Amino acid sequence: MLLIPRFSGTMAQLLTKPMPLMWIGNPVFFHTAAILEAARKGTRAKREAKKRASKKEVVKKEYIPYKKRMELLMGGGRSPRRYEEHLKYPTDDVWITRYWRWKMYSLRETIAMHRETHHETQYNVPDACINAYMELYLNLDKKNRYMDPIAEVVNLPHTFDSGQQRNLLVISRKQEVIDYARQAGAALAVGPEIIKMAQKDEVNLQEFNYVVSEVDILPELVAIRGLMKRQFPNTRNGTAGSDLIPIIDRYIHGVEYKSTKDKYHQDFGTIEVPFGRLSMTDEQLEDNFACLLKAIDSKKPNQRKSTDLLSLVVIRSPPSKEQFKINHDLYIEGSTVEAEVAVQ
Repeated sequence: MLLIPRFSGTMAQLLTKPMPLMWIGNPVFFHTAAILEAARKGTRAKREAKKRASKKEVVKKEYIPYKKRMELLMGGGRSPRRYEEHLKYPTDDVWITRYWRWKMYSLRETIAMHRETHHETQYNVPDACINAYMELYLNLDKKNRYMDPIAEVVNLPHTFDSGQQRNLLVISRKQEVIDYARQAGAALAVGPEIIKMAQKDEVNLQEFNYVVSEVDILPELVAIRGLMKRQFPNTRNGTAGSDLIPIIDRYIHGVEYKSTKDKYHQDFGTIEVPFGRLSMTDEQLEDNFACLLKAIDSKKPNQRKSTDLLSLVVIRSPPSKEQFKINHDLYIEGSTVEAEVAVQ
């Protein structure tokens, strides 16, 4: 008995229909689409990989607005920071500072030279302020990350008339502290009644540069925190504490410094702050200068390990335009204050 297999669907129809002679032996009749498709897929993958390997990686540039781009073209370009490692030291007594490395002096030598120019026979300003001009590295270890502006009021060892004026508001429960603040020169010294005075618009809290208060009064001052805004006292910046007398002395007699960031070069900042007067003794000026440098250097963030905060320190004394470079590392590290003139 002859067994005929059963076919269903399309295959059964093909087998039952008469096939033309041209189909016989033609490979198209057999189903090979899956094998050919896999081969084509592998070829395409190799071709795409070859294209990717030969193509250069395109780095996407950061979009810069048109206004900022024009500002960079007009005022950007070369950094205002002074680089002089590639320059040589001058061999003559007269030289162009642009093409030669600045000589390094000790602080006492710079003070003596400024006293000569401010003598009665010259500028006739023997009691002029003496300033420290500093250049700062504001970059952080991460790329395109920079420090925020730094500002602080430093209480130097020897007080002097810096010409800076600050309106100070002192809030305390102790009458002796209030009396001391008024005698020291505070603009206003009151107790917790400042809350009702501010709510009735009897006092404008925005007129004061700084507000200092005792810690136990801070919960009550929350009611007028919106009127104080950034002047609200806190222990982080030193405007709040249990003993207000040293805080009052710092804001009345201290020296305030504030860094200025360059508009086009975010890693470059400057500070110029007085630290004494020419009529003071050399020892007093050195003490003030060392205290000031240590206070500024302490602002260096912990997450930056690459460079120091201070890159250059020169001593100025208006109205003279002369400036003298000093070795500021000796004062920050606590080494001997007197530095020899660097001659190479």
